[in-house]
Amino acid sequence: MSSIVILSALATVGALLLIQTKARRQLHIATPTGKTQAGNIVEACFDEHWKSVSGPGTFNYQPKLRDHAPTISITVSGNDACSTVTIWTSRYDGSYHGMCHAALMVRTQHTLTKRLTSEQIPVPGFLSANSHRVGTLPSL
Repeated sequence: MSSIVILSALATVGALLLIQTKARRQLHIATPTGKTQAGNIVEACFDEHWKSVSGPGTFNYQPKLRDHAPTISITVSGNDACSTVTIWTSRYDGSYHGMCHAALMVRTQHTLTKRLTSEQIPVPGFLSANSHRVGTLPSL
């Protein structure tokens, strides 16, 4: 019985360390959208539960109603044909050698990544994101 308790404690600590590590990473996402459209997608991800704050990114948001809330920063660079979006947690309270609300930062990074790389995003000059792909021909 004690080995199960030890294994579950190790698994819990490992999961917490993984979440803390993922929350601190910096993501660079290449997207087929232009800089303006990528910025619109980013802004649409943050609703009334987030507040815009000052920070090092093009967009900087902090969750409302949370003590010791971290700041997620997003920078959009590129041109009208394609862009790169950089996402990172720019400020957080690490008073206990851990980031408060780290899981929220990981979920937000994941949501932004999915929306920016979605196949449903229309590419300028094409009817849809999938219309410009060339499929393979059926073999004879």
